[in-house]
Amino acid sequence: MRSRLSVIAVLLLLWNPVTLSILFQSMVWGVLISAAVILLGLLISKNTSLRLKVWAFNIAALLSIAYHAELLFQQFAGIKDIPNLYTLHNKFYFNKPFLDRLFNDDEYESLYRTNCQGYRIDELTNADDSIKKCDWLFIGDSFTQGAQVNFGQMFTSLIYQDFPDKIIVNAGISGAGLYEELNYYRSMGRQLHPKRVYLQIGVFNDFKDVVEHKSTFRDYLSEKSSLYRYLSYQIENVNSSELPLGRWMEPFFVNHQDNVDYNILYKPSSKKKELDRQRFEKCIAEFKRCVEKDGGELVLILLPTKEQVSSEMLKATLKACNLDEKDIDLMAANRLCQEVADKEELILIDLYDDFCSEEFPFFEMDEHLNILGHELIAKKILAEFSEESSRYDYFSLANKNERYPSLLSDSISVLYQSQSRGEYLICAKQIIGNTTSVLWSSSKELIHPSMSPTMGELIFTTGYQDKQETEVILYNFEKDKQTTLNEVGTSASIPMFNNSGTQIVFPQWGFEENTIYIAVYDIAAKEIILKFADGEECWRPIFSKDDQIIYYICRETEKSNFIIKAFSIADKKIKTILRTDYNIWDIAISPSGKYLAYAGDKEGNWDLFLLNLEKGQTQQLTYTLGNEWDPSFGSSDYDLWFAGEFGFNNGIYHITINQ
Repeated sequence: MRSRLSVIAVLLLLWNPVTLSILFQSMVWGVLISAAVILLGLLISKNTSLRLKVWAFNIAALLSIAYHAELLFQQFAGIKDIPNLYTLHNKFYFNKPFLDRLFNDDEYESLYRTNCQGYRIDELTNADDSIKKCDWLFIGDSFTQGAQVNFGQMFTSLIYQDFPDKIIVNAGISGAGLYEELNYYRSMGRQLHPKRVYLQIGVFNDFKDVVEHKSTFRDYLSEKSSLYRYLSYQIENVNSSELPLGRWMEPFFVNHQDNVDYNILYKPSSKKKELDRQRFEKCIAEFKRCVEKDGGELVLILLPTKEQVSSEMLKATLKACNLDEKDIDLMAANRLCQEVADKEELILIDLYDDFCSEEFPFFEMDEHLNILGHELIAKKILAEFSEESSRYDYFSLANKNERYPSLLSDSISVLYQSQSRGEYLICAKQIIGNTTSVLWSSSKELIHPSMSPTMGELIFTTGYQDKQETEVILYNFEKDKQTTLNEVGTSASIPMFNNSGTQIVFPQWGFEENTIYIAVYDIAAKEIILKFADGEECWRPIFSKDDQIIYYICRETEKSNFIIKAFSIADKKIKTILRTDYNIWDIAISPSGKYLAYAGDKEGNWDLFLLNLEKGQTQQLTYTLGNEWDPSFGSSDYDLWFAGEFGFNNGIYHITINQ
């Protein structure tokens, strides 16, 4: 008994559940690991083999020292931690989810955020939002990842401005080789069902060491251990200031044999270089087979190096590497890539000519693309696929969660809600010139803005949507006065003026067991003059053009879809206008009163539809993978504004409806 207690005491000292809980940030894991070690120790203590006991004790002690060293480093030297930005997946690695870091360098400063899947997102996107499908998937290394620029400056974001009806995903992985990118597609990329896959290839390092890599024990240790990352970084990392030119020069090397074996632009060759050429061709062919098997199309993008587009940098590099210019073939990689593209019948977008511009597309010291470089790629892709550019006009300038657009009565400005980091906004922006005015700002949510026909009064919803604690505010610009329209003890949202600007209609709830009413507020009388309820719930009320009918959406039972109904103000009668086998939301009346536009989730995402009120006929207006909602007519029945969400991109859009 005494010996058992001694074993338990020693093992508790070595593998204490408290320290283990701190290390793993979980009391459960701390207790389980400690209990497992003690149980194993007790079993070994019963064994008669002294050698086994000695080995077991030494292993337990060494591992204890290791985990305590890791714990001490995390607790007392955490500031020196080298951030782990990637998650291992055996034959490839991918960007770590939920990253939110600011990268600072002498040449750039950028915000780097990832969502729950590891894809790059902007500063306002919820990191819990995920992508399930996409139209275009961009795969590449750090040149695609674009960590040196902000989200809106990446070429994949810039492309979206010309193709705003597409979901575009950036799957750039810093340091990834072609086979790692292929294995990413096989494991994760194909799950997005992309219609087109763009594979970025860099002359910088994609033509050497073209082999399939598997994660090693060191890789997993580096992923999990802060102390190991710190030590390996101190031993193995090469500071750019220590390099011959103060920068990376790949595919050029100081060592002559490395140029023979790995430099695609160096004429002297070797078996290694020729094997890499063969593997390059094989990998591209396999990439094509995988993408086309999934019903997609593969497009190649080739990025040149600094030395290819700058004669000054080429001379400096050749001097540093002691190479003769006559042994250099600057277009070798481009020819090889074109040969492979021709053989596999692939489109190749070669950026060589575009990068040989007056302005330099790279950072001077850092090897990556500057903002101009990203702009040149976006421009080139637009030129290649201009026939596919969207009929959508992208009104927004960036991802700011802008929604609920409406053309103001001056016919030159659009009212909408917007957002900045930590602040909600109601804005008006001119259609031509993009002059923007902030009409209202708050730390509380500001949504559903609408302006009176005279533009003298503004209504909006404010509060906390997730708690359903919101109120409707009427603001008079001339009197600088705001009024809460919903009754005391109730909540309300989504207000709309009538066409004469004398009344406001909105849903209100809170009384009688949260029954949702449609309420009509009379501005002159300063009170609610009409209320009615319908079905399980009713929302999105709007007036007809003659202000005699209130259209709204209604869910009659808990399990039924939302339908469109009409309430006659004169006789208080209700009739059904449209019933479908999918949910309806966000209705809007056309200037003539002949049409209702609405959002419907017919295919599992929200598209826009048009209902002819006279004929009862519907027409689907949009057919995308994204979400189009919040429709609002402009100056005619064929002029439609709306908000949308396409993956991580969002904003306000405009289309002309085909007559």
